[in-house]
Amino acid sequence: MYALTRSTAALLLSTAAAAATLAASPAVATSYNWYSASTPLTAWDGSPAVAQAYAYGTAYQKDGLLKNHTYYKDPRPTGQSVYTETSYSYFKWCSAGIDWCAEEGKDQSARDNSGSWVNQYDADDYSDEGADRGRVHVKVCEDQNNSPDACSRKPYFTFSI
Repeated sequence: MYALTRSTAALLLSTAAAAATLAASPAVATSYNWYSASTPLTAWDGSPAVAQAYAYGTAYQKDGLLKNHTYYKDPRPTGQSVYTETSYSYFKWCSAGIDWCAEEGKDQSARDNSGSWVNQYDADDYSDEGADRGRVHVKVCEDQNNSPDACSRKPYFTFSI
């Protein structure tokens, strides 16, 4: 068979140490720019469909938090107010096993109908979740008084945590 030389043993030991260091390193912070001011996430309503609410932003991970920085606005100012909603889900042990658990930690912005882009920051502390992945879910809606709110689709962004 093969003889283990001193230099081969040193190489194997240093390779194993490097692999252990990389495996123990924290996940690299990642960000996703979702939509834009020129092509925003849109809530539609009516027939024919009319834009009711716009949003775009950046979802990211930083300092033990999943975060979402959103800009939102009412495309038809002085009408019914619009808002954004951010929620979070985690890949961990749920009731039926390891899976993506139900969304939690919902944050809603203030209502606004000014027609100007409004800033909104949301965050969720994942340190006690016991998960290795997390998702940020986003949507924008028009707050309608006597019917269900008109909301956009709900894209999500996945992070290693």
